[in-house]
Amino acid sequence: MKTFFALALAALVMPAAVRAQAAPPSDVVKADEALTRALVSGDRAAAEKMLDADFSWIDPDGIYYATKGEAFAHGVKPLVGTGADVKVLEHRYGKLVYVERSEGEKKFSAHFWAQRPNGWRLLHINDLEVRQRDYQTVPTTFNVPCTNPCHVLPYKPLGAGEKSALETWQEQESGYMGWGKRVADNFDQRALNTYGGRSASKKDRYAGMERGAQQNPNRLQIGAAPVAFGRAWDFGDSVLWVQLQPTYGDKPYWSSRVYANINGLWQMAESYHTFIKDAPVMAPVPEAATKKGATN
Repeated sequence: MKTFFALALAALVMPAAVRAQAAPPSDVVKADEALTRALVSGDRAAAEKMLDADFSWIDPDGIYYATKGEAFAHGVKPLVGTGADVKVLEHRYGKLVYVERSEGEKKFSAHFWAQRPNGWRLLHINDLEVRQRDYQTVPTTFNVPCTNPCHVLPYKPLGAGEKSALETWQEQESGYMGWGKRVADNFDQRALNTYGGRSASKKDRYAGMERGAQQNPNRLQIGAAPVAFGRAWDFGDSVLWVQLQPTYGDKPYWSSRVYANINGLWQMAESYHTFIKDAPVMAPVPEAATKKGATN
């Protein structure tokens, strides 16, 4: 009986020990580790084998390197490397995979991998360092309608996925109810930005929006940051967008977002906002002031 009890106890303990073991890294995470090491060491030959033809890179100061040639020419290095303190997170969206490398709560690097006919290739990096503002923002004292991006954009979507992603984003920015529907929570999606770090949970953010609408229904309505420039890559059931967005009363930022078809519903799944350090604060003016013949 004692022998039987010991064996039964071992059977109960062993699965727990097995479950505690970390799952082996995926093929994309392995490739990301190897590429990050190559970029840190400046091994261009090794890195180029894993970089996409459309590769681009946004550094923590908000400088946009549109090609891998530009990035190498300027000697850009990853904000987050491969040390023991680095946390790696992977989210898969079909042929588009998001790998986040982070170091504490101050340094984050979003790597967007694309499945190509010749294998996985790194399409885009957005490096984000959480900082304190060293400048004053300008409060907006009048309503700003969401014309761009809610109704117009300075480019046209092409593929079916990109069109679905655009419709999703426009509904998302139409109000807090649209936001609640169109922001994913399957991975506890939390947007990141230079001056705010990682956002609160979707649940908490939505509750705050709802509470604000109920307590102050006459508050100013200020639309989403408009888009001045954008590029998109359509992978069918997922889309990567990289956009330049001036912010009302603040500095402009680069946004890197993933929109994906999640269980039949298109939603925003990842979002990085890296502010442009050396850009001016962009104070909005009333729409009437921009009309021809208007006077100040």
